[in-house]
Amino acid sequence: MTKVGRKWAIEGKGEGWVFNRMFPTKWKAEIALEVSKKGGRLSDYQAKAREQLEKRPKRIPSKAIAELEKALEEIKSLDPTCEEIEEYGENAGYGVVTHTMEEQYFRPHLHDTYGLKQGGRVHIDIGCGGCHLMLDRYEAWYFIAFIKDKRK
Repeated sequence: MTKVGRKWAIEGKGEGWVFNRMFPTKWKAEIALEVSKKGGRLSDYQAKAREQLEKRPKRIPSKAIAELEKALEEIKSLDPTCEEIEEYGENAGYGVVTHTMEEQYFRPHLHDTYGLKQGGRVHIDIGCGGCHLMLDRYEAWYFIAFIKDKRK
């Protein structure tokens, strides 16, 4: 096995599928070689790689969680009003605010969608007056600064 750029290739000569393909990771190349030696097909390799992927421990965004827990405590201590949430939502960018029909206030809480859905992430949810804010580890501190500046 050799690394070619950012991918892995199986060395050797042959007509098999394993020699005509590049693999994104070393562990996948190792599985491909193992399956190929046993006379397996490409579909056998794909099934085995999927199986191995499911066994691997899921990555936990612990750095983001730790930072957001600090920001969450700060936001709870500031106890933002509906007006502040709505005003921040009016100027917030894409992916930060969702306008809803729900007018009710909901308290800030940590919400982890990382690995559960496409583009999922750890964020703080807070909402009021038709604005649902989803504050990631950077946006949360901008929100805190916005509230502090507004209250000066």
